[in-house]
Amino acid sequence: MKPKTILVTGANSGIGYQTALALARQGYHVIMHGRNEQKVKKALEEIKEQSGNENIDSVIADLSLMAEVKKLAEKIKDRYDHLDGLINNAGTQMGNVRVETAEGHEKTMATNVFSPLLLTTLLIPLLSKSADGRIITVSSASYNQGTSDRYLDDIELKNNYEFSRAYGLSKLYVLWTMWHLENQLRQKGINNVTINCMEPGSAYSNLGSESLNQRPIWMKALVAVWEKLPLTKDPKIPGTTNALLATSNEFRGLTGKFFDFEGRIEKENREYYSPQNDQRLWDYCMTICEPFLSEAL
Repeated sequence: MKPKTILVTGANSGIGYQTALALARQGYHVIMHGRNEQKVKKALEEIKEQSGNENIDSVIADLSLMAEVKKLAEKIKDRYDHLDGLINNAGTQMGNVRVETAEGHEKTMATNVFSPLLLTTLLIPLLSKSADGRIITVSSASYNQGTSDRYLDDIELKNNYEFSRAYGLSKLYVLWTMWHLENQLRQKGINNVTINCMEPGSAYSNLGSESLNQRPIWMKALVAVWEKLPLTKDPKIPGTTNALLATSNEFRGLTGKFFDFEGRIEKENREYYSPQNDQRLWDYCMTICEPFLSEAL
């Protein structure tokens, strides 16, 4: 029997690296995504050495750009005849200054919301060819910072940007879009693909490293103190959980769930969720994704 093939985004460091390592150690065929080719190559060689698994590939893309997400999906489709798992782990946290991508989108939302939605939708046809296709998307408990419907008329925060607000809302919106997509799968009778999200805890990672210099002094000090607290998790813990959610028979058939970093089902805060708010967000995301969705569900 061929080993399962699983794509992990943001796999060259932090939680993504530990996810890829856990999968490799179990003998799975791992596709490691990263933005920097040298860093991904280094991580890939390390994981091969640590796991003894040579069945590891790499792909490179800047997931803040929808055109690159589209190219990445096309590359995956050209190379592989199916996927058994997609772990949307890549994410970012920006600084005090609102940054737009070359495509004109606020970078936090582009990377954390639009990108995983587009990539997942583009790869559904490959995941549907698996008897047990699984999609795991990393969110964050920080979504509680974004539990508001005040900004649905300004989703990319052109007039209301603040970096913690942008990050919190992005982690709320990625939950909503994944649940919307999960509902679409069920309506279309695609029952062999499941979609779940997970909360990784306060794990060491490179999240926000590209914007660290933009943060206020008090935030830099808070991060430095927080990283020394025992509350901070080894990324191996959520990484191992990601791998289990994507492969273990324990989670087979479960869909639309929100797991914590140890694989326990959490009840998420849905205070501001409503079908109307869900549709407003979905419609906005689709205006961004649709130009790249030549192959829809």
